Amino acid sequence: MLPQKARSSAPKPEISDEVRQILHRVGLALIIFGLVDIGLMIYCIVNGVSYSSSFNVFAVISGIYLWRGHPWYVKWVTRAAGFYAAAFCTMVPMMPFLFPVDLGMLELRLHPAGVVVGTVATIGVVVFLVWVFRELRQSPVLAAYTVAGYSPGQFWVAPLCGVMLALGAGGLFIVLMHGDAEQTAIRLATVKTGPGYHYFVTRLSYAGDRGTAELLAYDNREIKTLQVEW
Repeated sequence: MLPQKARSSAPKPEISDEVRQILHRVGLALIIFGLVDIGLMIYCIVNGVSYSSSFNVFAVISGIYLWRGHPWYVKWVTRAAGFYAAAFCTMVPMMPFLFPVDLGMLELRLHPAGVVVGTVATIGVVVFLVWVFRELRQSPVLAAYTVAGYSPGQFWVAPLCGVMLALGAGGLFIVLMHGDAEQTAIRLATVKTGPGYHYFVTRLSYAGDRGTAELLAYDNREIKTLQVEW
């Protein structure tokens, strides 16, 4: 009850025309972004294509409330945009440690359109998140919501959290995917494919002496998806 009373006692922000224009612009962009993401998700489901996204409906809802100038959503969207933008940017230099370079080059050679589209889409999402963060960190917006007690905090806090999460998740992935269980999975996959293939473990689950794994087996001509268990 105390947090609710504290929140209700905070004054409502007085939004100027300049602030309202910023919120409308960013809110509309989020709504469009979310609708496009929902459309792409539906297309992938219908055509049996693997697709994963954390935005879609949440982006639409955030855009609507941002358009209305809802204090909590202005604060939340500002932090979320900085967090995700920094996390995605941190993953870029980590990719050679997480994903084999030769496998990436093979993917590009075998499926150039898909790789190019995916890369462009990822860059577009990062640029969009950076734009949202910068728009909502403009001084008129900060001034209006800070006075009302809804400040999004220091500029560097959300991006720093994003960087730390990306580093932690990447480091954990490297540790978990490079051990005895990985070698067991590769050994079993070699029995299925024969010699001449390289392997990359994409999913690994194990407990004690038992486990399951999904791998990509590849040479310079093809990529196979394998599942093994022991």
